[in-house]
Amino acid sequence: MNFLVVDCGTSGCRAAVVSETGDILSQSRCQMRIDQPRPTFAEVDTDRLWHLVQTVISAEVEKHPGITFDAVGVSAMLGYVFLDKAGRPLMPAVIYADNRAADEAEEIRQLFTEKRYLAITGRLPSPLLLAPKIKWLARHRPAVTEKLSHIIGLKDDIVRRLTGNIQTDVAHLDYSGLYNVHRGKLDADILDALDIKKTLLPDAVPATAIAGTVGAKAAGQMGLTFGVPVISGSSDGTTAMYGAGVLEEGNAVLISGTTDVLMIGAAAAPGDGGRALSVNTGLLPGTYLVGGPLGLSGGTLQYFAQLLQASVSGLAEKIGALPPGSNGLLVLPGLSGERAPYWRPHLTGAVAGLTPDHKSEHLLRAVMEGCALRILSLLNVFAQNRLQPRTLNIAGGGAGIDVWNQIRSDACGLEVRKLAVSEATCLGTALFCKAGLDPTRSLQQVAAEWIKVARRFIPDEKSTRIYQKLARLFEAFIQTNTDLSQGLSELRSSV
Repeated sequence: MNFLVVDCGTSGCRAAVVSETGDILSQSRCQMRIDQPRPTFAEVDTDRLWHLVQTVISAEVEKHPGITFDAVGVSAMLGYVFLDKAGRPLMPAVIYADNRAADEAEEIRQLFTEKRYLAITGRLPSPLLLAPKIKWLARHRPAVTEKLSHIIGLKDDIVRRLTGNIQTDVAHLDYSGLYNVHRGKLDADILDALDIKKTLLPDAVPATAIAGTVGAKAAGQMGLTFGVPVISGSSDGTTAMYGAGVLEEGNAVLISGTTDVLMIGAAAAPGDGGRALSVNTGLLPGTYLVGGPLGLSGGTLQYFAQLLQASVSGLAEKIGALPPGSNGLLVLPGLSGERAPYWRPHLTGAVAGLTPDHKSEHLLRAVMEGCALRILSLLNVFAQNRLQPRTLNIAGGGAGIDVWNQIRSDACGLEVRKLAVSEATCLGTALFCKAGLDPTRSLQQVAAEWIKVARRFIPDEKSTRIYQKLARLFEAFIQTNTDLSQGLSELRSSV
């Protein structure tokens, strides 16, 4: 078997060919563009995205002449596409990083107590979710709302163009803020309170389900074989969790890309007294994925590197030689606002302790440390809910920076395992294809065979103790500067 998988993330859109043994045989990539017509907006032109998908698929088909793929799988960044009755997009897709609906998220908080909303949806009201975005559309885009017939994920729109079918998967409903993660259905009370029609959202299917087959038009455009099965797939973050070993007991997974996502598998949904965790429906019956999307990480590191005109790889040795704490420097890395475990969209980036003695390597290390301390904070919430991983698998673009992996290990006090295949989303999508076509093999069995560790990072006890002290300063800085961040956010919005 050979699988053709598509992965459209924040930074790029790629297609890859994955073998039956989980080897990535080749891949092609195009750069993504996120449009920001206003400071709080984050949109994707779906026609432009489809052109990128056609480009990368065609490139992979050309590399493998004569091969008939057994299935096509798709993943994409979390985002939503608004369709009319004819199945045509009414506007650009609105992605997870879009914060336009902050006021509507606050209105939802007023309608439901945080405890009740969390108990139903597994997450707190946030501009990240679909529910406040729908309310924003009703208020600011009434013409779109009037014509609106279906809401699907960004990934689902690619599936629609491949197969002609409109569908979605469970992960996209999980992040709608309208879905009861315990009962596995849209919540009538929330829908009624927000005046949202249930029919706008298709029934969810598993990520391993066959969504349809490649249609004649799509086949002709890209050189694919007509009638090849297309697997439903899921959002890139969820998919990457399975491609990076979240099914392994006692193991948490960190996907390090433009942003970080941290999850662990659980047999029961936690109470989460701190209300910091998101609870997602697991692919295996009766299971959950617990954790959450954090703020910017790789995106912040890239921003600082460009601002300083510095190379992270070129300074890696100097960064690694610095002591924990970067000589008294602290960076709050969430330039676009903090998500898990703080859920404060107005809490953006900050630098504390900066002196004339600090150089580029200090600032870059401090960014890495800030991201690691945020992970530690979320792991502490795990522990409060009796979820204590023994190891931390890491994949994604940020996994390639070994000095950062060691910082994460030291800060979190955990063995960090760098995986042999860092493209966890591609691997996870291929896993879904394999499981969807071969009912004789469980997802766990295939994952255990495919996912391999390339390098292990063991925490240094002395460094871990220092990071524990720095973590207390990090948390104190967040608590004391929240009002300042709110005021600055309001000032930006007024310009």
